[in-house]
Amino acid sequence: MLKRLCILLILMIAVFTMMPAVARAAPQAPDISSQVAVLMDQVTGEVIYAKNETEQWEPASLTKIMTMYLALEAINNGSLSLDEMITVSERAWRTGGSRMYIEVDTQVSVADLLKGISIVSGNDASVAVAERLGGSVEGFAARMNEKAKHLGLTDTNFTNPHGLPDEEHYTTGLDIARLARAYINDFPQALEYHSTREYTFNNITQQNRNGLLKYPEIDGLKTGFLSSTCNLIATGKRDDYRLIAVIMGAASETAREQDALALLNFGFDNYAASQIGKAGQSFGEIPVYKGKRGRVKAVLPADLTVTVYKNAEVKVNTDLPAYLEAPLAKGQQIGSLVIEAREQQKSYPLVAAEEIRRGNFLKVIWHNLLLGIKKLLGMI
Repeated sequence: MLKRLCILLILMIAVFTMMPAVARAAPQAPDISSQVAVLMDQVTGEVIYAKNETEQWEPASLTKIMTMYLALEAINNGSLSLDEMITVSERAWRTGGSRMYIEVDTQVSVADLLKGISIVSGNDASVAVAERLGGSVEGFAARMNEKAKHLGLTDTNFTNPHGLPDEEHYTTGLDIARLARAYINDFPQALEYHSTREYTFNNITQQNRNGLLKYPEIDGLKTGFLSSTCNLIATGKRDDYRLIAVIMGAASETAREQDALALLNFGFDNYAASQIGKAGQSFGEIPVYKGKRGRVKAVLPADLTVTVYKNAEVKVNTDLPAYLEAPLAKGQQIGSLVIEAREQQKSYPLVAAEEIRRGNFLKVIWHNLLLGIKKLLGMI
């Protein structure tokens, strides 16, 4: 009897070991003391954790990510260069708060100003760059808001390039996460600035205020501080998986770092990005009537990656119509890919792999008749 029980136990262990990973409940998120918090998957843009993410908040120096975005964009399109020398205005020189200590009427290279903005959070450097690109602080703020709209930042308004207090200068945790993701996607080289731990200009050495840079996985991104708020965007990679944590309204610099690090570790420990398919990958064929071709492939319009729990099952299903009628345009949505992951079900478009033009008059007549018969017989 004992021998049989042992054999049964061994068989049960073997069966469970060979079973595929199954769906599991959401992992327990850490306690976050800050007023606003967002954890975002950099690859997919999916939000893993959120707390008051749509509440309006003062961005403080997180604003400078947009300033850097526009500056790097100008460098990419050739309207600005790193070697260009910018003359420091009195307005830039007089700007208070954190500074890189540029002197009025001196010339400073764009390369140095970008380091001053990103590493030591120079408000004076931000104004110098803003005046060069926008003609004035106000003109640059208009460009900031235009770019914010383009990036889908629906609850953000900028009035300056540095983040000093203004009632009309506000954002949300979700918008800041989206901005940070776009910034890293479009200008990955910018992380070289943001991961630099100190910078010396005019014989003055200042430290990067992001204390999380002492951890090898963390390489950015930006701190923000006002008397009313303590903010941080932290980003890093583990096993080539990048996450973005946004903290706003922390009680102190230590608290913002603790919350950001807790969120990043929570994400790294429990989540992963799973590639479902590449652009152009087929997920089935659909019969086409009244066209010059009889079938069309349903393909992904772009690479598709989703955020999943580590070691958990991801279900991929297609939702395709029984048939289509020509004409069809290439890239036209003709079905959906349904992904079940993280206790959620999401649909993503599948599109026609090619154009299918309408057939001649006789083919259309014949297919109309054929469709009528099949519908009558319950075949479609």
